[in-house]
Amino acid sequence: MNTVTLEMTFPQPIYLALQSAGLNREKLRERATRNLAIQLYADGHLSLGKAAEMADMPLLNFWLLLVERGVPVFDYAEEDYEADVDTVRRLVAQKTETK
Repeated sequence: MNTVTLEMTFPQPIYLALQSAGLNREKLRERATRNLAIQLYADGHLSLGKAAEMADMPLLNFWLLLVERGVPVFDYAEEDYEADVDTVRRLVAQKTETK
């Protein structure tokens, strides 16, 4: 797979503070990549699958991470919800009538 490398620059005092907090280059890279993948998914720039791939996570794990972070996994509009509620009510009413 071809890759593109992006470089991040930190002022030395910030980098030293991050290091003292136990965040080495690899942990920073992993966090930055996952956070960017989450944000790009939330903004609609990446699909769920592509964002999970970018975060280097299995799809289900990325989905759970989104839920943990409060990022909606699906775009479920209010009118879709209302239509679903109406359908459920109609089906329940039909089932009640057949008893």
